[in-house]
Amino acid sequence: MAEPESDTARQAVRRPIARLDPDVVNRIAAGEIIHRPSNALKELLENSLDAGATQIKITLQDGGLKLLQIQDNGKGIPVDDMPLLCERFATSKLRSYEDLANMATFGFRGEALASISFVSASVTAVSKTRDEDIAYRASYFAGELLPPAPGQAAEPKPCAGTDGTTITAQDLFFNAPQRKKVFKSLSDEYNRALDVATKYAIHYGHMGVGISCKKAAAQSLDLNTPSDPKQTTLDVIRHVHGATLARDLMHLDTLQSDTFGCTVEGWVSNANWASKKTTFLCFINNRLVDCPSLKRSLESMYALLLPKGRHPWMYLALSIAPDRIDVNVHPTKQEVHFLDEDEIVEWITLRVQDLVSQHSSCRVYSTQRTSAMGVTTSEQTVQVLGPRHDRADPRHLVRVDHQAQSLDAMLSKPDTAKTQTERIAESACELTSIQELRQTIVDDRHVGLTEVVQNHKFVGVVDREQALSLLQHGTQLYLVRHSAVIEAFAYQLALRQFAAYTPVTLHPAPSLAELIGLGYDAEDADDEKAALGLSRDQVVAKIYDTLMERAEMLEEYFAIRLNAENGTVETLPALLPRHGALGLSLERLPALFFRLGPQVDWTDEKSCLDGVCRELAYAHVPSPRPVAESDDAWAIQHVWFANLLASRGRMIVPKSLEDNDFVQVASLPDLYRVFERC
Repeated sequence: MAEPESDTARQAVRRPIARLDPDVVNRIAAGEIIHRPSNALKELLENSLDAGATQIKITLQDGGLKLLQIQDNGKGIPVDDMPLLCERFATSKLRSYEDLANMATFGFRGEALASISFVSASVTAVSKTRDEDIAYRASYFAGELLPPAPGQAAEPKPCAGTDGTTITAQDLFFNAPQRKKVFKSLSDEYNRALDVATKYAIHYGHMGVGISCKKAAAQSLDLNTPSDPKQTTLDVIRHVHGATLARDLMHLDTLQSDTFGCTVEGWVSNANWASKKTTFLCFINNRLVDCPSLKRSLESMYALLLPKGRHPWMYLALSIAPDRIDVNVHPTKQEVHFLDEDEIVEWITLRVQDLVSQHSSCRVYSTQRTSAMGVTTSEQTVQVLGPRHDRADPRHLVRVDHQAQSLDAMLSKPDTAKTQTERIAESACELTSIQELRQTIVDDRHVGLTEVVQNHKFVGVVDREQALSLLQHGTQLYLVRHSAVIEAFAYQLALRQFAAYTPVTLHPAPSLAELIGLGYDAEDADDEKAALGLSRDQVVAKIYDTLMERAEMLEEYFAIRLNAENGTVETLPALLPRHGALGLSLERLPALFFRLGPQVDWTDEKSCLDGVCRELAYAHVPSPRPVAESDDAWAIQHVWFANLLASRGRMIVPKSLEDNDFVQVASLPDLYRVFERC
């Protein structure tokens, strides 16, 4: 049995804390940034793009380990800047930490070239600006500028050259033998580097940037895209990957979300594309990044639409406001973080799903022809296509043609109805409590259901007593509780127009005391009434006095004018200004003034304003037993749900409605998977 280590022995191996040598620090940092040749190529490519290059030539030897050279026709490096070119934390793109909030360039830390110089035997730069007559050449090692020859000053040397910059790195990881052992296949490293170059060629092709890539000893180019600003992204994809892929791609038109400060466009494969693995190109603010959450979400969506064993091809370009994205989260800048990431991922996935579903009626099936002897003689592909223009998309024939008008839209409408064509603007308000309540709505939004509501097609009211209606969104059919949706929307309208409502005058003006009394009589909570220990008249008088004491505030903030002289209600707010009082449920008017007493906390500003807004919203919910059912159904569709759309009221659906108030009852892509027809 081994004897325990003595205190003397333990003390002998203790080492004091000491500062690492700067060379050790730099080599460790370089290893974190430059993992393999493809990382170095990505950094150099982005430097060329930052320099405004339109033609970039890449040459690699031994997968980039022996030689990595990139030549561009950008603006070049001024000779005065060349001594600092490979020094750590030296950059022309960042001056203060606050600049990161609006960073629009790829490089900003000044570490890429420095890291390459720390893991390479030598780095050589030849550069010429358009203003200079000659080029300058400089060599670097471990971040320092080397003299052209022993005994000479360490400074750039004049030489012949064209406009732009050529960077050559030799013997990557010569001083890290453990790292070199990881690279077992030189061809694999070359393919990784070629893949990076290809992705940038696809993204920047329509901007007039041409990229070529080849092996050092090869005569032919493995990648060569033209520098033509007239070409489209699809042209570049066809040039790089061939016509087969290009034929099976669909264009995701530019989508914009003001809520998230984000736009997205791209190309995604349809249901016919067959690949053994997923290809995912993601650019955020023109930077090639990994976005695992978006990739996983899209793969899960495609898994529901594609046959087993098929995987999609996806290229997406996102543009996010610089102040909503953090690019300084990964040493290689391979990942970025941005606000509302989960919501943006869900928003994009829904749009891509709609696009793929709309084009999934065209399927390609591979069959084998077998002879009478049971021997396979040939293989053929049978393509099943429906007429493209002779009939409507069958997915929309479940109800009616999605482009056709409904019958009730052709009937006469109530005289008080007006068509709302303008968005309901948000009032200017400096009250912190209102600003916080408005922000709470945004923070609590359900992205998927908000997309459904803002871009729906109203099918009809199903059950008035249960307050159920049907909505269609894309190829999905939803059963929704319209009372909950309208109440949530009315609450948002009350907050959005706070202190700027359009007043509706009541003729004749009803008695406030009578309304409170009717509201008291309509309340079902007899036990709660008894617990108050007050008679009906005492309760009515107490609520009456409470509201009259706050009459000035109610009129200023909520357009509720109470006449103290004759005790009447003269005006109420119109939450839908162009519809007047049409959105107000008159059956709930007594309940409104009765509930303003016990249901509102008048002692706290935020709770008070929130409570009044919620009671106004409740008063606008259609009654389950209306006096005129036809008018009520018309109002639900044309007054309320028509204003939920993105072009009008822009309702934000709260997460609280997800579980009990929205049910997807049908999905045509799922039905297609089962029946292959409508």
